[in-house]
Amino acid sequence: MIRLRLFQALAAFLPGVVVSAVVPAQPVDMPVSFADVLSAGAAPHSAQYTYGPAASQYVRFWRAPPASEPAPLVVLVHGGCWLEAYDVAHIAPLASALAAEGFAVWAPEYRRVGEAGGGWPGSGEDLLAALRALQTQAPTGADLQQVLLVGHSAGGQLALWAAAALQRAPLNGLRMRGVLGLAAITDLDAYALGSNSCQRATAPFLGGLPQEVPAQYAAASPHRLALPPAAMLLHGDADPIVPLAQMHAIPQAAARIIAGAGHFDLVHPGTAAFPAVVQALHTLLEQP
Repeated sequence: MIRLRLFQALAAFLPGVVVSAVVPAQPVDMPVSFADVLSAGAAPHSAQYTYGPAASQYVRFWRAPPASEPAPLVVLVHGGCWLEAYDVAHIAPLASALAAEGFAVWAPEYRRVGEAGGGWPGSGEDLLAALRALQTQAPTGADLQQVLLVGHSAGGQLALWAAAALQRAPLNGLRMRGVLGLAAITDLDAYALGSNSCQRATAPFLGGLPQEVPAQYAAASPHRLALPPAAMLLHGDADPIVPLAQMHAIPQAAARIIAGAGHFDLVHPGTAAFPAVVQALHTLLEQP
């Protein structure tokens, strides 16, 4: 309680931003389920911003107690098979844990399959719009010269795609330092041919199967794009939702396999995978 009151007092020095209290993650065994992620502890987001008129065009921001310098900014893109049923709320435990590690976190919501304008290219366009919003709605305490794109699962596809887009057309005032895919979907052509529920969501996301809309797959699939040199992938070897082969589809990216990790361990701050996520972020920041 004393520490929480101290954090609230420090928040007075950050106008317009509520400082998130640190919620320590309880250690859990791998693999974890989606329900485990939903029940993990999380600090409330510090602020919320809108970047468009649709209900899903907003961003949640986390910032831990203020330090002497602005924090590197993690743009954290949630997964959920690109479906409306899964929203940004489930990424809150990871977002608040990264804030406690010294990062600022910008977590966009975006239109998804089942919403007007969701799917391809709308979901990708929303992510770029959320990034452009940083130019006009820059949150206090975030260092826009140290921006890291991070995405999980379907959000990994979007984050890697956005990193390629920003490499082609950088945004003024933002310096992207790298991109990190967590159990990322990288080869949409191969993924669409699978039979699990997330794989079956690929065709609705892109508007058809690979042979029906090949141009959509070519435009959206990270393994076909020119990614920035500072690209990393983390993947569990016990992932039943995104096969490990998806990590190998981008051989030029630095990659690490997390032994014993399932699909959701990479977004649960209480697992043994979380330190690897934090280490990967610091490694990207150390790149020249």
